[in-house]
Amino acid sequence: MVGKLLYLNTTRPDIAFATQQLSQFMHAPTTTHFSAACRVLRYLKNNPGQGLLFNRDSELQLMGYTDADWAGCMDTRRSISGYCFFIGKSLISWRAKKQTTVSRSSSEAEYRALSSATCELQWLLYLLADLKVQLIKKPTLYCDNQSAIHIATNPVFHERTKHLDIDCHLVREKVMKGILQLLPVSTN
Repeated sequence: MVGKLLYLNTTRPDIAFATQQLSQFMHAPTTTHFSAACRVLRYLKNNPGQGLLFNRDSELQLMGYTDADWAGCMDTRRSISGYCFFIGKSLISWRAKKQTTVSRSSSEAEYRALSSATCELQWLLYLLADLKVQLIKKPTLYCDNQSAIHIATNPVFHERTKHLDIDCHLVREKVMKGILQLLPVSTN
């Protein structure tokens, strides 16, 4: 059943988090997990037609939002990252995934979410370039953690951030090259 929910997730971003949570227990599901999967199915039944909508008149502005919880998984204390990208008002890409390493702070968890979203942003830019789509502005990535934005925009490496993996500093590199703009977003 979870495999079918994962398939539905390709056009129903509203079930991405629930599906991600359920997929962690596919190797040894219990009745609790089955009940949770049934709740997702009831939600889908009661909310038909909530799929994707692409407007013809959307402006060609690429923007994304990232978020992460900190140590949200009670078993491993790993954080869950998520992002979504829009062209104009149309949702084109999204993901919710458990991070592969344990973050030592909420800022690190958010920065890792930014890194994951930056990789997706880079791929989307390559795809749009191949399709000969011209964006009207530089892509914008929103994050609700001021410290993560500061780490990404500050060109100086600090003792407190040296534990971040080198691949995470991809965000800083893209900001410094002017490929993307980072802006804060309210958590409310």
